[in-house]
Amino acid sequence: MPWREVLGEGRARLTAGVVLVEFVAAVQALVVTTIMPAVRRDLGGLEFYGLVFSGYSLAGMAATPSAGRAADRLGPARPFLLYGGLFAAATVLCGLATSMPLLAALRLAQGYGAGGAYTIAYAAVARAMPEAARPRVLALLSFAWIAPGLLGPAVGALIASTLGWRWAFFALIPLILAAAALAIPGLKRVTRVTVAQPPLSPRWPVQLAGGIAIVISGLSLAGWITAPAVLVGAVIAGPALRRILPPGTLRLRQGLPSCVVAAFCLLFGYVGADDFIPLLITGVQHGSIAQAGLVVSLGAVSWSIGAWWQSRYVTRFARPLVIRAGAGMLILALGGMLLATALPSLWIAAVAWVLGGIGVGAAYPTVWLVIMASAQEGAVGTAVSSARLGETLGLALGGGVGGAAIALGHAAGAPLWAGLAAAFSIALLAVIGAALLAPRLES
Repeated sequence: MPWREVLGEGRARLTAGVVLVEFVAAVQALVVTTIMPAVRRDLGGLEFYGLVFSGYSLAGMAATPSAGRAADRLGPARPFLLYGGLFAAATVLCGLATSMPLLAALRLAQGYGAGGAYTIAYAAVARAMPEAARPRVLALLSFAWIAPGLLGPAVGALIASTLGWRWAFFALIPLILAAAALAIPGLKRVTRVTVAQPPLSPRWPVQLAGGIAIVISGLSLAGWITAPAVLVGAVIAGPALRRILPPGTLRLRQGLPSCVVAAFCLLFGYVGADDFIPLLITGVQHGSIAQAGLVVSLGAVSWSIGAWWQSRYVTRFARPLVIRAGAGMLILALGGMLLATALPSLWIAAVAWVLGGIGVGAAYPTVWLVIMASAQEGAVGTAVSSARLGETLGLALGGGVGGAAIALGHAAGAPLWAGLAAAFSIALLAVIGAALLAPRLES
C-alpha cells in the first residue's frame, strides 16, 4: 500500500501518535539507563539500583494482559488515556523523587502505565489499519528507535551533567502530551467490539510478574544454590501463564499460540546475544567501550533496515518463508558471534551483528503481521497482549539466562570466552526454535 493510503482516511494522526508512543518508549529506556549513575550519586540506595529497571519491566508485564482485554471491551481511547495519564503522572513524580526506594516504587507505577498504553497502541494498529498498511506502520515503529538509539545516551548524559538528572524525566512530558494529542482522536474512531473477551482477574498478571521476578532474581545470582528459587518462580508463574496466554501456547498449537512462542524465541535469541556483545568485545577481544557501542548500534540500525525491506516486499513472499529466512540470518549471525569468541576479531562481530539485525528486523514484524491477521473478532487486543507478553518474557529472560550461563562458567573457573560461548549457544537454540515454528504460525 502506498504511503498516501497508509496515512489517508483519518489514519495520519493515529499513525503519528502510535509512532510517538514508540519513540517515547525508546527515549525513556535509553535516557534513564544513562542517567542512573547520577541518580545514585544524588540519592544513594545502591541496593535499589537494579529494581529501578526490573520493577519497571515487571510492572509493564503485569499491565499488558488487562490492557489488551480493556481495549477490546471498552474501545482503545479510554484505557489509553487512563494508562497514559498514569505514566505521565508517575514520570513527573520520578523527577521529584527524594530517595532511591521512592524512585523504585514510582517506577512501578510508571512501568504499569507505559505497559498498558503501549499494548493498547499496538492493538489500535491491528484494528484500525487495513492489512496492507500494517507492514508500513510496523516499519515506522522500528524506525522510531534509530534516533534514540544513536542520540539517547548522549542526550541523557548532557541533561544529567547540565540541568540535572531530574530534567531527564521532566523532558518526557511534552512528548507524552504530544503522543496523546495525536493518538486519542484516532483511537476514538476505533469503537469497542460487540463480542469481547471477559475481563481478566488481576490476580493472574500479578502472580505472573511475581513468579518471573523470582526466576530472574535466581538467574541473576546464578549459583547452584539459587536453582530452587528459579524452580519456585517457575511454579508460581506457570498457572498464570496458562490463564493469560492463548489456549495451547505451551503445547505449540498451530496459529496464534505458536506465534506467541515464536515472538518469545526471536527476542530471547536476539537480546540473549545483544546484551553480552560489549562484554565480548571488551573482555575477550580487549576492545574499547566505544567499539562495543558501535557494534550494538550497528545491530539497532540494521534492524530498521530489515524492517524497511520487510515492509516493501513481505507481500511478495509467503510469511512463514520470510520469518524462516530472517531467523536463518539471525542464526548465521549468532554463529558468527560464537566464532568471535574463538577468533578475537572486531570485524567478525560487527558483520555478524549487522546480519543479525537485518534478520530479526525482517522476521519479527512479520510475526506481528500474522498475529494481527489471525486475531479473532472481539479478541484483537487479547491477541496483541499475548504477543506483547511473549516478547516481554523474551526480553527479560534472554539476558537473564545468558547471564546465568556466564556466571556459572565463572564460578566453575572457566574462561570468559567459554561463558559467552554458552550464552550465545543458548540464544542460537532459541532462534532455531523460531525457525522451526515458522510453518505452524498461520492457522
